[in-house]
Amino acid sequence: KNVIANGLVLDKTGNKMSKRLGNAVDPFKTIEEHGPDATRWYMISNANPWDNLKFNPDGIVEAKRKFFGTLHNTYSFFALYANLDSFDYSKGDIALENRTESDRWVLSKLNTLIKKVDAAFDEYEPTRATRLIQDFAINDLSNWYVRLNRKRFWRGEYNQDKRSAYKTLYTCLVNIAKLSAPVAPFYMDKLFQDLNSITKLEQ
Repeated sequence: KNVIANGLVLDKTGNKMSKRLGNAVDPFKTIEEHGPDATRWYMISNANPWDNLKFNPDGIVEAKRKFFGTLHNTYSFFALYANLDSFDYSKGDIALENRTESDRWVLSKLNTLIKKVDAAFDEYEPTRATRLIQDFAINDLSNWYVRLNRKRFWRGEYNQDKRSAYKTLYTCLVNIAKLSAPVAPFYMDKLFQDLNSITKLEQ
């Protein structure tokens, strides 16, 4: 097993933490308030393991809002309509050439992400991996794909186009959960299980 650790954890201004200076942060209180996954994600995504980290609790709040909040909202959007339509991933496979251009685009971005994140973890660069995942989840998936394809999920008729949108969004979400699990295991396991409770996983 390999362990990833930062260099010195400094205060937000770059000074060494000490009780005497009153700038020390209690890690147990921080984890209790923000959770281990958000704390770990913030620390790993903000400084390479070989660098010192300027620790600012406000950064954890930002990570929770931007990454975990965006991912939760994207999942909630998917879950709402998938439940209404009783979507089942295992039924009615749709060939890539029969999917929309936006489906193919985001799946291409996802496949590139998987390759880059796998390489980053193999090279012991979790900071690069987390930043890649975060950028995909916030920008490619939420800000572009979901925003541009909302009407496909809203439409009443459960046709091939709608199933294609579900399959594409599901594939992106379940892979984000897998890729992020080494850094945020508790949240990503819950996301994975929640996706599994909505629809059967691809075999």
